[in-house]
Amino acid sequence: MAPYDALRRAMSAERLSTYERIASTCNPEVTAESLYLWNMRMCGALMMPVHLCEVVIRNAAASVLARQHGPRWPWNDAFRRRLPASSSAFARTALEQAACRATSTSEIVANLPMVFWQQLFTCRFDSTLWIPALNGVLRHAPSAHPSAIRKAMHVDIGRIRQLRNRIAHHEPILERDIGADLAAIGRLIHARCPHTLGWLQRHERATTVLAASPLLGKRR
Repeated sequence: MAPYDALRRAMSAERLSTYERIASTCNPEVTAESLYLWNMRMCGALMMPVHLCEVVIRNAAASVLARQHGPRWPWNDAFRRRLPASSSAFARTALEQAACRATSTSEIVANLPMVFWQQLFTCRFDSTLWIPALNGVLRHAPSAHPSAIRKAMHVDIGRIRQLRNRIAHHEPILERDIGADLAAIGRLIHARCPHTLGWLQRHERATTVLAASPLLGKRR
């Protein structure tokens, strides 16, 4: 059995079909195997920027919540009632479940899903969170009305959440605009702390792995 055939059997034909389809549109030296290998490397390299972005943004949002609702904001009934409770949003349910299991705010911040933090960046929180506090917590965001900044950040957080989920579920990301993903991560971190973004840029590998993409200049 040829090596690729063994890999295909172990990984499943369905999993490799996306890579085979893309390879069929490329020059002969680009194979499904090389695309799969690069996709794994890219996913691994992206986890550092995604990790840092999520931690920075959730800490920024938690800081706003603490300013507006006090250090015990997860147990603040007025805030919890403002959270969306629909099955598609589930922010309130996520917080209530976390608050039942944890005893400290920091533990809850660490365990709430990224979708919870994204849902804080919706218009329902403009008057209570972002208009009064955004310039103090995200002071390096572009100059604009707080609601416009909040809206742009909601879009960027959604983009990074989708990327994070694809990586976590071992899905292909090679057809994404990863340069745009990295730019969104950069905007989010910079809004909170330009020095932290500089630290990330000195240490991340994602830019280097992206530059080595087997797809660059190889499409027919």
